[in-house]
Parts: sequence; C-alpha cells; structure tokens
Amino acid sequence: MKNLIAFSLLVFILSSCGNENPSQIYRAFQAGRKLEFISDNVDDPKVPVVSDGENLVFKYTYAHEEDENIADDELAEMFYLEIPKGSTSYTYNGTNTDENGSINAAYRRSCFCGFSEYTLEKAIISASKINESEWHISFDVIFKGQHDQLYPLKDNGKYNINTDEYF
Repeated sequence: MKNLIAFSLLVFILSSCGNENPSQIYRAFQAGRKLEFISDNVDDPKVPVVSDGENLVFKYTYAHEEDENIADDELAEMFYLEIPKGSTSYTYNGTNTDENGSINAAYRRSCFCGFSEYTLEKAIISASKINESEWHISFDVIFKGQHDQLYPLKDNGKYNINTDEYF
C-alpha cells in the first residue's frame, strides 16, 4: 500500500512539472456600482476601486501565462469601464487625449510591481446589452504609465453579471 501511495505521489508530481498555466480572460459586470479613484496619501498614485453607486461597471481581466522559471512573475491587467444605469448601448471613440475626460475608465496592473497611475490615451469602445445578465463589449484602449510606457488592451466578448462581493 505504501508503494502505491508513493508511486501515485510521484506520478502526480511528475505530471504537474510540465504543466503550464495558460493565459486566461475574465469578463464581468456589476449593476449598482461606480468607479472611483483613491489613494492613501496625496503623493500616492490613485488606483481604481469599484464601490456602491448607481451605474454599471464592467471589468476585463487578462491574467498572463506564468513562467515556471521566473519567481513572482504573476501579472494580470484589468480594464474598468463605467456606463450610466439604464443604458442599453454605449459607444465611445476618443482618439484624442482631450476627449478622454468624458469617459470613466481605468487600467490597473496586478503584479509585484507596486501601484501606478495610468492615463487614458486612446479608447474605442462599443457595448450593447444582450439581456439583464449579459452584455457584449468591444474595446481597443491604450493607457500611458510611468516613463511614458504604453499599455494597449483590446478585446471583443460577452460579459456576464457578477454578484460577488469582491469584484
């Protein structure tokens, strides 16, 4: 019996050694929410936070594939979009930085890289309500971070309602 357990454990370990953690995409939205920007200190970067409100907030998450040869390489990019309650469709085409003040959108990176602020540089977005629990959203956005580094994100997919407390 001990040999069977040891053999099973060895097979499990060896079979998991070559496994990759592929990239994954998560799409969700919540109603009765708003997108805010907060910081603990005046000098700290403002980070996006979803809180109670009246509108719809959509969240796209791209969790990058992990490299087993690099410690702490976990990276997820998040794009947030707030649109008014009662909307059944939404379009936005802001390719000029000055136009981007009329949209409530945000970008965030979750990694071992600390918090930074990102400025929306370009946004082309279309959204249409499918039913009460589903939306279809297409976006092509570019955010600018520290040292003028650009962070583009693009997606086209279906967003489902999410009622989890931690969105």
